[in-house]
Parts: sequence; structure tokens; C-alpha cells
Amino acid sequence: MQFTGPSNKDILAAMTSRRDLLNLAVRAAALPGGAEFFSAWLRAADDHKHGSDAPPEPPLLRDYQPKFFSAEDFAALQAFTEILIPTDDTPGAREAYCAQYIDYLLHAADDAAPAMQKQWRDAMAVLKEAGFHAADAKARAALVEEISKPERDRSATHPAFFAYRLIKQQNTFAFYTSRAGMIEALEYQGNSYNTTFPACEHPQHKVV
Repeated sequence: MQFTGPSNKDILAAMTSRRDLLNLAVRAAALPGGAEFFSAWLRAADDHKHGSDAPPEPPLLRDYQPKFFSAEDFAALQAFTEILIPTDDTPGAREAYCAQYIDYLLHAADDAAPAMQKQWRDAMAVLKEAGFHAADAKARAALVEEISKPERDRSATHPAFFAYRLIKQQNTFAFYTSRAGMIEALEYQGNSYNTTFPACEHPQHKVV
């Protein structure tokens, strides 16, 4: 029997709000070891560089053992997140440890969001059936392109599209909540204000 998981309509109706994700992060931080995890995660990707000058990975994240996903599913999730937000001249999902963040939040969702945990189990199951887990890097990238087609073409369908949407949502949240995404990719400098307001120098704007 072919696994199809929940319908796209069902998964979109159940998409987690940013507020819910923040609440879940607070719950996760309260778990034993939570403060240590988030402390390491928030410091990760500091001064991102390529090559031998790159700062060492925090051991807690480098040696991270998944707490919600199986090792196989976690490896697949890591690969998927890095395809969605690749590393180039700015950090990507790998430097932001998005997969670790997602896994840790889901680990905290036992009582708060059991339905969310089921969505993720269904998502990884359908990705595995689609061949993502067993594929090489090139085939995985092609498969993500195929799975995401309904996002660009409303006439297209794919049984794993709901998994793509779910991973994309929480991967984006994790990335732009992280130091790598917020400070290094977006170059956010914190709240600031102007001390002076220089006049406009465009000649066309000086004509009454």
C-alpha cells in the first residue's frame, strides 16, 4: 500500500505559527540540557568563513545525537535543509544547525504538540518512500526540485509536497532565528537610530 501521508490541504491548515514555534523553543530551553544546547546554538556560525580559517564547530552541535528523529531520518533532514538553504558566500542551514534545532524542538513537543510530531514522522516516511534517504547528493537535489514543483505550478502534485512545505517552514524559522541567518546572512545590526538627517542631494528634488 502506497504511503501518502496527510493531504496538502490538511498540512497547510496545521502549519505551525511563529508564535507556536517560539513557545515550543521556550519549552525546549527548559528541558534538562536545554540551556546548554541553545547557548551553543546561538553562538554557532560566529564570524562565518570558508576554508581553514573557519571557527571550530561547537562540540555539542558537531557531535549532536538526534533526540527525536532516527539517525537515518536525521541525516536525511540535514541534507534536505542544506539543499533548501545552501552555503555560499554567506552561511546556510548547515552553519545554522537547522536540523539540530528542529530535532531539539520536536523532542520538546511530546506534551505540547504531539500532532506536530506525527506530521514530522509522516513527512520523513513519505520522503523515504520517495527515495530521498537512499539517493546521492545530485539525485537528492533533483528530487527536492521535483517535490517542490506544486509550489510553482498549481496543476502539479507530488505525494511528498506536504513534507517539503513542513521542512521549508521550520527550516526557514530556524535559519532566520539563528545567528548565521539573522546577523551574518541578513546583516542585522540590532535596533539603531539616526543621529543626523542629511539633506537630499538629488538635483531633481531641489526644484520647486
